[in-house]
Amino acid sequence: MDLTLGSGVWLGQHSHKHGLFKGTIQDVKFIFSPNGYITQCPNLNRTCPTCSDFLSLVQGIMDLQELLAKMTLKLNYAESRLTQLEACHCERTCSANGVVYRDKELWVEPENCRNCGCMNGVVECRRIFCPSGNCSEDSLSVHVEGTCCKKCRPKCTYMAQTFSEGQRLLTKRCTECKIPIVSSSDGGLI
Repeated sequence: MDLTLGSGVWLGQHSHKHGLFKGTIQDVKFIFSPNGYITQCPNLNRTCPTCSDFLSLVQGIMDLQELLAKMTLKLNYAESRLTQLEACHCERTCSANGVVYRDKELWVEPENCRNCGCMNGVVECRRIFCPSGNCSEDSLSVHVEGTCCKKCRPKCTYMAQTFSEGQRLLTKRCTECKIPIVSSSDGGLI
C-alpha cells in the first residue's frame, strides 16, 4: 500500500493528542488495515483487551475475593455448628399405640402377643415365643384369656368328656355348668 503525502503514524498511541514518544524503536512492523492491533492477539476472536476490559477483570477478581472471604466465614460457622451437633447426644424415639418410647426401650403388646422395641427410631416387633405345652398327665394345655401362651391346667372328666379347670359348657337344658375341681378323700381328682 502506498502512503499519501501528509500521512501520519502514531507509535504506541491512538491519536495525535497522545503524541509524546521517548525511547528506542526496534523491530517496527507497519500494518495498514483497520484494527491492525488485532495481530498482537492472534488467538482471540475479538479485539485485544482495552484498559476498561482490564479494569472489569480486576473488579471481577476483587468481587470473587470478597465472595470467597464471605464463604470462608460461612464454612467456618457451619463447621463449628457441626462440631456442636456431633457433641450433642440426640436421642431417637418411637411412637406406638399413642405412646412414645425411648431408643432401646422394650415393651409387650399382649393383645397382639408381640414383644416390641425401639431401635434407632424404628419400632421392631416379634411374635412372643411360647414353649411347647408339656403338661403332666393330670393337666391339659389350654389357652387362658388375657395370655398369649397356653398354660397347663388341671383336668377332669365329666360325662365321658375331658375338661380343664374352670372350663364352661352348655348342657341340653340350656344351663351353663362350670366344671369344679373336686378332690376325693384319697387325694385324686374327680
